[in-house]
Amino acid sequence: MKFLPFLIAALSYWNLSMVSGQGFQAGVNAGYLMHLQPETYGLGPGVQAGVWASWPVTPTSRLQLSMGHRRLGGFNRLYLETGISSTPAETRRTVSAIQLTALRYLDAEAGWAFQPSPESPWSCYAGAYYAHLVHWQDFDFSITSIEKPGRRGIEITDPNWPVRNELNSGDVGLRLGVSYQLLDGLSAQFHLRKGFSDLVPGALFTDTSKDHLTAFSLGLSARLF
Repeated sequence: MKFLPFLIAALSYWNLSMVSGQGFQAGVNAGYLMHLQPETYGLGPGVQAGVWASWPVTPTSRLQLSMGHRRLGGFNRLYLETGISSTPAETRRTVSAIQLTALRYLDAEAGWAFQPSPESPWSCYAGAYYAHLVHWQDFDFSITSIEKPGRRGIEITDPNWPVRNELNSGDVGLRLGVSYQLLDGLSAQFHLRKGFSDLVPGALFTDTSKDHLTAFSLGLSARLF
């Protein structure tokens, strides 16, 4: 029975929140992002989409949980290998190459959204995320020039490089952002995402810099209920 007063207070607060339109909410979001490429000092394109749910904490702040999918494209990680072998019967010259082009992640995030005032269309967000690598895209090939007395040929094969061993299985980081309510239930969002893990730590790709994610995103968020 000692928990009864606490339960009554919690239910009263929940009912008050629901009546005032600040109760449980859930929705979807999607956006376009650009992430920095430390090797080239350029930008790589990406997309993201997910679902979210939030609960009121105070009249101007909410706890938000979200899950989503994110694709980071535009990677230019390239590895080249050359070799030559000779026997009395033939000479083989081989060029092997592999290029990492994209990484795909599943994200789980917890954050805090707050407004300057209950009536303000602006809101700010701060959260922490964990991203799990679920897939990657690469292109690899091996071309061998074969020279024999009186003839020459070319052989193309798939070297099957162990790309998975070069990649970090997860990333943790922070996300900060602002949003502006365009319509009732629809908001435009701008976010900055900063990761703390090296996404490509392996030695196959000769990176001179660590691939710590820094990304900017612009998108929309729609409240479903």
